[in-house]
Amino acid sequence: MDNKYDIIIIGAGLGGLLTANILSREGFKVCIVEQNKKLGGSIQSFAKDKTIFNTGLNYTESLGNGEVLNQYFKYFKILDKINIKQLDIDAFNKISFGNNPTEYPFAQGHNHFIERLSAFFPKSKTNLKNYINTLETICNSFPLYTLDIHSNGKSNTGILQQSTYKYLQSVDDNKILQEILSSMNPLYGAVKEKTPLYIHALINYSFIKSAWRLVDGSSQLATAIASIVRKNGGTIHLSTKVTSIGGQNNKAEYVELENGERIFGKKIISNIHPATTLNLVDGNLSKKFYKQRITSLENTIGMFTIYISLKENSFPYLNFNHHHYSTVNTWTANYDEKSWPEHYFLYTPAISKSDKWATGIIAMTYMRYDEVKQWENSFTEKRKESYEIFKHKKAELLLNAIEKKFPDIRQHIRHYYTSTPLTYRDYTGTPQGSSYGILKDYKDPLSTIITPKSRIKNLYFTGQNLNLHGILGVTIGATLTSAEIIGLEYLVKKIKDA
Repeated sequence: MDNKYDIIIIGAGLGGLLTANILSREGFKVCIVEQNKKLGGSIQSFAKDKTIFNTGLNYTESLGNGEVLNQYFKYFKILDKINIKQLDIDAFNKISFGNNPTEYPFAQGHNHFIERLSAFFPKSKTNLKNYINTLETICNSFPLYTLDIHSNGKSNTGILQQSTYKYLQSVDDNKILQEILSSMNPLYGAVKEKTPLYIHALINYSFIKSAWRLVDGSSQLATAIASIVRKNGGTIHLSTKVTSIGGQNNKAEYVELENGERIFGKKIISNIHPATTLNLVDGNLSKKFYKQRITSLENTIGMFTIYISLKENSFPYLNFNHHHYSTVNTWTANYDEKSWPEHYFLYTPAISKSDKWATGIIAMTYMRYDEVKQWENSFTEKRKESYEIFKHKKAELLLNAIEKKFPDIRQHIRHYYTSTPLTYRDYTGTPQGSSYGILKDYKDPLSTIITPKSRIKNLYFTGQNLNLHGILGVTIGATLTSAEIIGLEYLVKKIKDA
């Protein structure tokens, strides 16, 4: 194994792969080191019963012509290498509450979104227009969203300090409409007392522009990016675990592997959680106060997921996602175990084989780490029978909830499989199996936003913990990290000119 590189990247998740894509095309000698045997981290997919399931990338946003993620993907040279399908224009999301049969639509296209929802809330049409305009203003204040770093947008400082919950309460007096607008809370683990408005704005505004699924699994995205990295001369080592980051004079210079080998790099970029990263740093490099601050930050909640393989030609393909809440309350991260699950997000993965029939269903709901903490010293596929009993009980409770909306669901099931925050922890290295990394707090925004450049020389961060998670958020994060090395203005021009 070659042991000297310009750039070492720890973790082959989306952030690591995209950062490698950028820097390898700039002529840097790049090496990605990944502890798992598969690429992708949260964008991995897997197959059971000849059915493809996604682990984290359920759908993505703004891939239409002229839209922000479309432009980034053109620059990455992957847009023509992935198979994507646009979700239902009239309702890419359907939202329902309790026993109410009404399904409220999230339509694609900002004007269409307003028209479709105002059909249910005719007195609120003006307020919905104002809502979209506010989201647009917030999104346009982020230069890497508009790809205009010379814009005179509103200062980010004030935007970072606005509360999602408080803002949505002010949009309209109708309680149901307030909750509908916050129905995508589970896409970012929203907490009523903390989540900043900019996170809600960037996610809702971008998905309402356009919403897409990857056809035949999300792993193709990782494969496409990795192919470009390798074409640019980059190296990717799988099943290779980093056990420490070492160096001297407060400068990170190498990573040490589980087998004792060292790989040296002029720059080291970590795509794993910042707290996990700093726990790898040798004591002589570590800044105690900095490490304490990062490791003390609260993380977002985890998820319990059920992966259902279906009997052939039994259940229809749904070209939309379904968010169902047991009551008119979308702020369910602090759920009551007695009434769990208070929400589920359900969809059928897109397959090239058929637009009519689904081969699988994925449904997920919140799960706190304390529910699985008793098994935290075990590893996936090597846990006690009590854990399997726990998962089976939870799966049946979730299926009971789904059955109220889809009464015949059980007769279509061939098999089902489950995952918990422990599963996610084991495959992604995220503390406590957090779904979206560090929880952002509008009351103290600067303490919960991680800058790409760490306090240790030559050590950088990339991935979902910088500003925002999700495909777009991680893409912007990879751009920010790479810009620390090659320059922001230079990089943005290249992206715009792609």
